Amino acid sequence: MKGKKKSHVKATLKDAPTETTEKGERRKIDEHWKAIIKKFFLLVLRRILPELADDLDTSRKPVFMEKELEELTVYVDGPKQIPDILARVPTVSGRDVWLILHVEIQGPEGGDLPERMFFYNSSLRVTHLKKRSDVTDAVSCAILTAKRPCGEEEMYLRESYRNRVSYEYPSLKLWELDADELESSNNPFDWALYAGKCALESDRSETLKLDYLTRLIEKLDAKGWTHDEKLALFRFMDALLHPKSPELRKAYDEFREQRRKEGKIVLLSVMEERAQERGKKIGEAKKALAVASEMLDAGESAEKILRYSKISRKELDKLVAARRN
Repeated sequence: MKGKKKSHVKATLKDAPTETTEKGERRKIDEHWKAIIKKFFLLVLRRILPELADDLDTSRKPVFMEKELEELTVYVDGPKQIPDILARVPTVSGRDVWLILHVEIQGPEGGDLPERMFFYNSSLRVTHLKKRSDVTDAVSCAILTAKRPCGEEEMYLRESYRNRVSYEYPSLKLWELDADELESSNNPFDWALYAGKCALESDRSETLKLDYLTRLIEKLDAKGWTHDEKLALFRFMDALLHPKSPELRKAYDEFREQRRKEGKIVLLSVMEERAQERGKKIGEAKKALAVASEMLDAGESAEKILRYSKISRKELDKLVAARRN
């Protein structure tokens, strides 16, 4: 009896997600949020900052500023933190607005969010805004995908010796959005928000996540968006809601196979596409070696074999040595 109990405990500890694993998952989800925001950036503006969307100069494209983004590093209750997106948004005034957009997926973790948002914005102003005549302002916005700690304020406020500093910024909270409105919207980014809301509501229930994912996939078919837009949304949904347990992954595979049999479009996740690419490269490598082998049989020179088969000198030497053995 004692032996069985120990075995059960070990299995439970082995199967339980580690802190490192959970952080890795959060990083992946964060990357998917950034990718979907960049994909539908103008529609994101329409949803979160309609005033800025109204002032947009559509003759010029927004620019994502990766180098400047890395400079917005702050340390609040932990390791270094940077916002997710820094974009230069052209306006009809002829000058640009720099937008800091941060997606907070950590829930109660990550340090004081209003304090971080204040330092992101103030750092940008100190570092760049005063030095550039083509920039009219620096503004910020946050997308909250999980509830923050109960005691955390919704704005930054510091007072000391009659000095008072306050900073407010708009934030979009997934749990406050209306699911029916998001589902019926013609804005593809609203659909991404809908998937995020489903992930939030499913909490840690893998079964509920799978149920949401299969229903979202079925409903996505009816949307009048382009294939490219649907593919981006599917991959985002799949990243947030893909089941992890072997049993539910099998059920998900069966669901997709049934869609194939019914003649419905089955979109590939990022992982599946990468697997296909790896398979394609392996197939191409085997074909190249077969060509080289035939040329060796024909007595062709090494230079000619390398030129036509596209294999490396090391691969050719290995092939020659294997044929000798």
